[in-house]
Amino acid sequence: MNAPPAIVVGLGEILWDLLPSGRQLGGAPANFAYCSHLLGNRGIVASRIGSDDLGNEVHRRLRQAGIGQDFLQADPTHATGTVNVELDYQGQPSYDITEGAAWDFMEWTDRWQVLAQSADAVCFGSLAQRSPGSRATILSFLEATRHDAMRVFETAVLFGGGDSVVAAASKCREAES
Repeated sequence: MNAPPAIVVGLGEILWDLLPSGRQLGGAPANFAYCSHLLGNRGIVASRIGSDDLGNEVHRRLRQAGIGQDFLQADPTHATGTVNVELDYQGQPSYDITEGAAWDFMEWTDRWQVLAQSADAVCFGSLAQRSPGSRATILSFLEATRHDAMRVFETAVLFGGGDSVVAAASKCREAES
């Protein structure tokens, strides 16, 4: 008998990379959940998107990929996140990450607590922790995960966020003890 698929949560930013060639759905935690889904796991994106056209497109794309949207929070005030990507003459990218995106306002909920308790793995990063509210939500999620759940931390060093790196490392150390 086969074991049930692992529950793998991408916790943090889901956003649109606005590339010179067009827009691409991205965000490291969301990409992690998607790749986990492709490998046969139950990839889940836990994030916050705007109640706008780009947010509707996030729902459409995830639905097409077979990924549920049950843990996407809808924000009536803040827009779905975007990153403007420009390439210099050598093809090196530069990034302009929109401030005040919906994922900067993720909220800890009872539903997310249940998800955290059932997660076999969670991928989270430093970028979504740039705002105090989302940082607190991510840390609450990590605190609620089982001791044996895998935690994958992605550092967005290019974008700063040293405080969130220290806070996340501390939570991982606590989970190990």
